[in-house]
Amino acid sequence: MGEHLFSHTYSYGVMTPPRTVAVVGFKDSGKTRVVEALVKELTIRGHKVGTIKHTAENIGFDTPGKDTSRHREAGSKATAILHNNAGALFIDEHISIHDTAKMLGSLDFLVIEGFKSVNTHARVLVPRMDDDIDKLRNGLEIAVVKVPESGFTGKSDLPVIDLGDASKLADIVMEQGYPMLPGVDCHGCGYDDCRNLGEAILRGEAEARQCVVNTISFVLKVNDESVPLGGFVRRALSNMLLGFVKSLKGGEKASKIEIVFEVEEDE
Repeated sequence: MGEHLFSHTYSYGVMTPPRTVAVVGFKDSGKTRVVEALVKELTIRGHKVGTIKHTAENIGFDTPGKDTSRHREAGSKATAILHNNAGALFIDEHISIHDTAKMLGSLDFLVIEGFKSVNTHARVLVPRMDDDIDKLRNGLEIAVVKVPESGFTGKSDLPVIDLGDASKLADIVMEQGYPMLPGVDCHGCGYDDCRNLGEAILRGEAEARQCVVNTISFVLKVNDESVPLGGFVRRALSNMLLGFVKSLKGGEKASKIEIVFEVEEDE
């Protein structure tokens, strides 16, 4: 007889997610320059901005020989270094883009560099050539940025913005950007998947608040993987848990609940 450990996490809470846009393009297209320009402009306007970058390369995230690197080489799977004004966290395992976004805390805007295959947020395309646009499109594009050194001629049915016009790009992002959808495709919003809901939002036919996952802020994870829940099940579980916790001493004013436990089960 063997034992299996199943980790179940229930969390209930409310946090307004930032409006999110991804800057996508192929290697050496100028994505980082576009991200820099957009982040600077949004920050000048008084917004709190966070960023996430994707890389396909297996690069080192720490400085060899430094204390944190030595901790990790010794076997640590999660290492942090803290300073009065900053901090860094190294985790030696895959973290989803959605979990990473939550770790960044309260933001007004989240600007993502890369993640071409993720269909949960609006996108800005940075093509090297004209035919890159069709290769990059997924229905969630709001603009195309023309980098001066690229071979892109500027022909597109999408709004085309020169790299130097960060103000115009920020205007579009502020107008059309919407909170990142969860990517669980639970159908609770009435659409087949998160990408279809995103397309409807950009057409003005739907609103991001139709996403029941983001609205109720209830997530069930089994073995660290999100499990899709319909609206009725999500509401039933959240109401049950919230009612139980509020009946306990110290839980009367609960605004966020997290429960993590492991289950031992025989084969």
